[in-house]
Amino acid sequence: MVDDSRSDRGGGERPRAFALLDEGNDAATRLEGVEALGNPSSSMAGSERRIADRLLRVVLTDEDVAVRAEAIDALYFHGDRYVDELVSRVADAVRQRDDDDPVAVFSRWLTSDHAAYRMAGATGLGAVGVEGASDAIDRLRGAFDDGDARVQARAARSYARLGGEAVEPLRPLLLTRNGLVRRAAVDALVTVGTNEAAELLAAAADDGSERLRTTVVERLHGLDRPESATVLLDAVRDPSAAVRRAAAASLARLVAEGDAVRGRDVRERLVTDRAPRRDGDVSAARLLYEVASGDRADRVTAATERHAMWLCCELVERDEGGPGRAAVPWLLDALAHDDPYVADIAAAYLPRLDAPPLEREVRALAGDPDRDPDARERARSVLRRLKRQTAASAADRSIEYVYVRRPADYTEKHAE
Repeated sequence: MVDDSRSDRGGGERPRAFALLDEGNDAATRLEGVEALGNPSSSMAGSERRIADRLLRVVLTDEDVAVRAEAIDALYFHGDRYVDELVSRVADAVRQRDDDDPVAVFSRWLTSDHAAYRMAGATGLGAVGVEGASDAIDRLRGAFDDGDARVQARAARSYARLGGEAVEPLRPLLLTRNGLVRRAAVDALVTVGTNEAAELLAAAADDGSERLRTTVVERLHGLDRPESATVLLDAVRDPSAAVRRAAAASLARLVAEGDAVRGRDVRERLVTDRAPRRDGDVSAARLLYEVASGDRADRVTAATERHAMWLCCELVERDEGGPGRAAVPWLLDALAHDDPYVADIAAAYLPRLDAPPLEREVRALAGDPDRDPDARERARSVLRRLKRQTAASAADRSIEYVYVRRPADYTEKHAE
């Protein structure tokens, strides 16, 4: 445990809030200190670990329940990981006693008058409960009606983690307006993973609100089933741009990380699904390029970016949605991708595009000293392939092939 009586390494005095927590102070003063640590000033920004350690000590040792509850709330403010650390420490401490067990402790916390305790209790049951334990599952299911959204969300995830399979109790949480609870309900259904859970998620992705559809498709890659791919493929054509973009990322991730869905099957469905689009719609190829570009806020995995680029290139090669010529700048930009595998995929497909300005634009990139050196080298590789393809095509047509650098080259050649 960090000694909070010392000065900060930067030379300043310890935060005043730490002094308020001294055991000699009354409960009201200690409560003020905890509240201050739950809303730290910018001068305390670098002390998060020290603050968390002090708050954890308060939860474990303070004699006043209101102070302890406020300390749990303050830990939650600093991040979910500290609540998880709290329940781990509590479980370890309880196991050292002979007269109690962690499951019983967290079950009691789940009935507390303080929402912070109930939140920690729901978290703790999911962490230490025995999978399939009906009593704990029932307690968690009862917490779905809690008046605190944090309790509902943690209860839903712990319910699924312990093996709760009934999906009907999760339906009201799925339809709530609270985003925290809605996301937890989707995560719980993904964890449950039964046919009933998959059907409920598919229905939500089809006719739920835009927020619900977005939440479902964002997380559906975690349910490794062929049905998930079907839902995501449909969602790529959703009326909402947010849903379409989330679906493209989740689809690429499902192909990259799962075992139940083959990339070639997804490719064929995307290629053959050519229903008319409204003006302004973004093609599936473009959506997948955006996933592969690495600029998205959701920070998809490297494997996902690679699969997204492959799918994008497959669709572009087949002129999906008519991007052909428009896709050339995307793939040229991809030659500078941080992941060399993504860049190499783009380089491999560029020569396959039937786009008139392709060679000119590749040549411009290859000769631009201000561009990324790796991108320039890949562009030169693309140029070499383009030349070989042109020569081979000319040979197939039994036409003499002359590489023309300038118009006079051709006339000089035949004037000899």
